[in-house]
Amino acid sequence: MAENKLKRLTEDENQDSTAEPPNKKRKESSDLLKKFNCQYFYIDKSLLIKEFLQDESEIVCVTRPSGYGKTTNLKMLRYFFEMNYENIKENEFQNLQNKKYFENLLISKEKEDDQTYLDKYQGKYPVIYLDFSSVIIEETYEATIESFKSFIKKLFRSYKNINLKNLDKYDKEQWENFQSGIFSLYELKESISFLCLSLNEAFNKQIILLIDNYESPILNTVNTSFYNEFYKFYKDVFLEIFKQDEDNCYLFKTFITRNLKVNEDSFKEINLRNYSITSNINLLLQYGYIEKAIPELINYEMLKKDYIEKHREIFWTLLVEYGYLIYDYRSVTTISDFKVVKLKVSTNDVREFIKKKFFEWKKNLFNVEKIQNTIDSLTSNYDEERIIEFLKDKIKSNLGYSTGYYYYKNEFIDKYYSIIYSLLSISDKYKIDTEIKFKENDNIRELLIIPKKNLKSNNNKNDIVYIIINYNDIVKEGCIEALDYNENLEFDDIKLKEKYDKIIKFGIAFNEKICDVIYEINYGNKTKEKEMQKKAYTGEEFQDASNKNFYLIDKTKMISTLINSENNAYLITRPRRFGKSINLSMIKEFFEKPINEIENEDKKFVFDGLEVSKDRKNMRHFHKYPVIYLNFMGNNNSEDSSSIINFLKAEISSVFIYYKSRIDFNKLSEIQQEEWNKIEQKSDGVILQNTIKFLCTCLKEFYKRRCIILIDEYDKIFSEKLKSKSMLKTIKTFFSNTFKGNKSLHFGIVTGCLDLGLKELNSGANNFAKCSLLKDDYFSDCYGFTEDELNKILSYFNISDSKEKSDSNKKKDGIKERLKKKYDGYSCFSNEGIVKNIYNPYSIMKFVKDNVNKKENYKLTNYWVNTGSNDELKSLIEKDDYNFEIEFLSLLSGRIIKVSNSEDSGIDDSYLRKNISYEDIWKVLFFSGYLTVADEEEYKENIKNMNDIKIKYTSNDPKVYKMKSNEIQKYKNELIETKESNDIIYYKIPNQEVLNNFYKLIEELNNKVIKSNNGNFTISEVLENFINGIYEKDLKMINENLNKYLIQFSSRHFPISNKKKSKKSKKSKKSKKSKKSTKSKKTTESTESTESTESTESSESTESSPPEHVYQLFLMQLFFNLSVKGLVAEQESGYGIIDIGFPNKKVKEEYIIIEIKVSDKDDQNSLSKACKEAINQIDNQKYDEKFTNSFSKIIKYGMAFNRRKCLIEMKENDGNIKEYEDNEDDNKT
Repeated sequence: MAENKLKRLTEDENQDSTAEPPNKKRKESSDLLKKFNCQYFYIDKSLLIKEFLQDESEIVCVTRPSGYGKTTNLKMLRYFFEMNYENIKENEFQNLQNKKYFENLLISKEKEDDQTYLDKYQGKYPVIYLDFSSVIIEETYEATIESFKSFIKKLFRSYKNINLKNLDKYDKEQWENFQSGIFSLYELKESISFLCLSLNEAFNKQIILLIDNYESPILNTVNTSFYNEFYKFYKDVFLEIFKQDEDNCYLFKTFITRNLKVNEDSFKEINLRNYSITSNINLLLQYGYIEKAIPELINYEMLKKDYIEKHREIFWTLLVEYGYLIYDYRSVTTISDFKVVKLKVSTNDVREFIKKKFFEWKKNLFNVEKIQNTIDSLTSNYDEERIIEFLKDKIKSNLGYSTGYYYYKNEFIDKYYSIIYSLLSISDKYKIDTEIKFKENDNIRELLIIPKKNLKSNNNKNDIVYIIINYNDIVKEGCIEALDYNENLEFDDIKLKEKYDKIIKFGIAFNEKICDVIYEINYGNKTKEKEMQKKAYTGEEFQDASNKNFYLIDKTKMISTLINSENNAYLITRPRRFGKSINLSMIKEFFEKPINEIENEDKKFVFDGLEVSKDRKNMRHFHKYPVIYLNFMGNNNSEDSSSIINFLKAEISSVFIYYKSRIDFNKLSEIQQEEWNKIEQKSDGVILQNTIKFLCTCLKEFYKRRCIILIDEYDKIFSEKLKSKSMLKTIKTFFSNTFKGNKSLHFGIVTGCLDLGLKELNSGANNFAKCSLLKDDYFSDCYGFTEDELNKILSYFNISDSKEKSDSNKKKDGIKERLKKKYDGYSCFSNEGIVKNIYNPYSIMKFVKDNVNKKENYKLTNYWVNTGSNDELKSLIEKDDYNFEIEFLSLLSGRIIKVSNSEDSGIDDSYLRKNISYEDIWKVLFFSGYLTVADEEEYKENIKNMNDIKIKYTSNDPKVYKMKSNEIQKYKNELIETKESNDIIYYKIPNQEVLNNFYKLIEELNNKVIKSNNGNFTISEVLENFINGIYEKDLKMINENLNKYLIQFSSRHFPISNKKKSKKSKKSKKSKKSKKSTKSKKTTESTESTESTESTESSESTESSPPEHVYQLFLMQLFFNLSVKGLVAEQESGYGIIDIGFPNKKVKEEYIIIEIKVSDKDDQNSLSKACKEAINQIDNQKYDEKFTNSFSKIIKYGMAFNRRKCLIEMKENDGNIKEYEDNEDDNKT
């Protein structure tokens, strides 16, 4: 091909041809300036003529930007070589008219073969000068061809005066056709070659062909629809020129100039959109040079707008071609079609021009919303998804695959590095530091972004951003690798942790066109938890407390557990006011992604210095997720099943409204939008069970992350008003569908007081990790305050541990001991054992609010129990009379009880129907915070420390009541050594606050007015009258009130916890016999009683009277609850063992002894007979002997019982027995 002759001048030659040597600039005549197309002066470049002639190449091609003298030099060549076409004499072609312009130029002094160049070459050749910039490109190919014809027509007409006598007839006719513009497309392609050949034949001389702006027509059509067609035509024109030259040798020399002037609008758009250029220009202006791999211009396709958009490196080639930048060709290395060069700004004027343009570019770019948002995402919002979206878009158009260039791994990373650096350099708010100790072969690139306001004020409180860019086949792993790189955070020997309070570290990883972004937060060594005011917080909004600097105990370790756990659903139950809501609020604030800078500013400092922030890996999850939050507390006001469902719909609707404002709703499909609006508007036909799952699916599309679901007070939705089984099933299915099989769920937390409604396996919601005080392997110390946390609180609020008298005893207890008794006592089992001494958090913080800076006269109130109503608990206990159960009374006496528990700790649905089982009542009390759990060790210690009286009246075993001290000790040892099964739970009342509430509850129940035929009364009144009657020896008061009280009992309470009764008690028969000896008689009595009971155990009759020991226990519990002092039971005295004894509270000299008997019949005579037998037994067995030395009078009560009837008779010392006559129809109430 003739094109292979083309030779490019070296950069040395280019530089020489454009340089401005000193003392060569001078004023020339106006004729010369006009001739050479100069405006003010001409710089002598005439030696180019000599170089042109001496160059061995037949074709010389020079590429220069506009204004670099290409046209001037080309015209100089024209007027030097062009002959005189008119009045030609024999062998005298020299154009003497043009010679005068060169006589004073440097070329005039040059010689060749003893001849000057002027004499040898000036005016000796036909010259064809073509300036293709005058070819007008029209809107269509056809119109452009017509424009090209006009160009050729004008060209031929410029030679109208030459002598064509040497041409044949056909050529002359063709010449005339070209001058007239009448010729075909085929003839058009041959037009220039025909002109060359014609001039060669006409003058018998070779031609000097000068072509200016050779590529102008191609460049001006490169972005048109007819580019390919025109390019083929244009190529054919030049191929024809050089093909004919090969056949006819009509060309002496050819000089071609090129000017890669791309369409100005396209170039402007490229600059505006190619923000990556800004970083490199920034470095270029800063350091004076920049190393770049720039592509060779292989074909014109590379100058197309689309190509340039996808291959931004061509921009640098164009800057070189335009003359803005230069490079030393001697230092060039070539890789494929790329040259690796060290680019420099060509002149100071160009530098100032670039600065000006650079400022304009940056300003315009920063006003582009997408770019501004991405910069914010890297420097303040930390929005990973937005950064990823931006980078993926930009990477596609910045790799340059179609050039055929193969990128090595580090060259890939440099491209991405350039993209990110370029983006950040657009903003003037930040200083961007690159690492000085840069290792080119490293697989890591680093950037440090420092707010300029920090630099001005020397303030290190603001965030700085540290970006690590990594290349990895698996981009997510690459991000982690980048984050784990340089854990010490040293940048150019600067220890960032020593200098800055907070370092936002981005790990950005690429694999060709794939990328991922993860950020984490690192805190400086001097960063501390923010200063909090001395004001305790008892609310439930974490951010509100944090923003207002309320004092909070740091429970953020719970977040760490959630991050590191593989579970995706948790059911957390704790008593009310135990931190469930504020912890859920804390979790929401940590994980929920802010939607804008304002929201982010409000939230991004909340966790600074807290426990969760101390592990930088935790902070990779900070503000990353969509969080769906529901609170069912408001369901307390629902009146029926329908209103409960409507409440649930309203809560779900509010969540949809909340998120519609946080996403681009219009990006959802039409079907999704329609379904969304139905749910939001609470329309009929919405499948309630699937609503939250649907929301998760929608949000995942926007956030590119799975959702977190938080439901607070979930058990409030399971109300006793939810009576419809179908609606109950609907709600259960709602929970099941929300949490089970939800592929858009990251994790979910459901909190409440009661483990209720989600018990059955067929509910579907059986994938919960249950976390209660009974068993919590995850958050055992995240609810309530530990001992260490209490000490921290007291110290912070300056509450000293001075000694004071507590309300309950006269010993001097410090405030810590008083708080321990009042609010401590909760425990929680975990996989690491039991966590003890958990304080009620609400009571502690309320106490703090009331006692800040106090050193004495502390106020300790029942804070927690007053936060909720006892109505539900009261009705529950009252309905089944649990306040009479032995276990309940044992708890009130301080004993730890043991209860069998089923495998599932949840409460059965029967609770909703107020048909609660015996097992579930303890669960309700436990989940509500009225009981807590103990371990086996604490249970055994409790048994060990129990006195004999408490052991007796808190035992279900009738044998225990008859035991002597040594037998009780043995019995206690047996209890301690007994190995319990795994299904046993130990319960206790945690502290005085709860105990006081129970007493208050019992008091309220006892104060309930009971209507009777003999008038209305309350249990409190009855009990008060009964004990006063005992003290005052008033048989009427005693008999009337105890019988009233007995009637309130259900018959099942007499054999306390025994469901089977003896059909006929033999106790009454046995009691008729005198006890002949102290020990044998009493032991036999106990044995016979036991045998009698056991022998009849198979007979179930609710009408049979319980055995004697049951009434003994009943009275002992009654006296204990009435706070009778000095109470004894089954104590040896005289020849036997007394049933019950205690001093008379109202008469110090008197001691009261009570002997209990069971009568076969409930008539007055039978009961009276039994009473006398009891009193006689006291006398005969000398039960008073032990007390006569201390008391002057012994009051002897004989009490006879038959089921729910009783009779009491009395004897003082050795006086007569006083009887009680019932005149009111058999004492019926």
